[in-house]
Amino acid sequence: MGLKTADKADLENEFQTLARQWKEACGLLSSTSAMVSHPAYQAIIALGKPAVPLLLRQLAKEPVHWFEALKAITGEDPVSPSDWGNIPAMTNASLAWGRSRKWLGQFRIASGDYTKERESG
Repeated sequence: MGLKTADKADLENEFQTLARQWKEACGLLSSTSAMVSHPAYQAIIALGKPAVPLLLRQLAKEPVHWFEALKAITGEDPVSPSDWGNIPAMTNASLAWGRSRKWLGQFRIASGDYTKERESG
């Protein structure tokens, strides 16, 4: 059963608030472990699977370290070990995974820009 419209709006507002808090606190950190241990990041993980489309949309807009949150929530890691540390490649893999799981519409990275592809059909 899906979330009600009001619940979706509440979830999105909570997610945006937590994401903003996390980015403000951790935006200049280079330590991934420090980023993912931040309380706002952990609170996003606690939102569970309803937050996955929000994480993917945010990742499509701005390539930041949502990879660990996606893995913690879904139990899946679509990023090849050879791509670890390569943010554009990690983003592409995560967005492709999100599309294949129907978590996200058709997005791709083109020369560093995140653009919506044309939907077929």
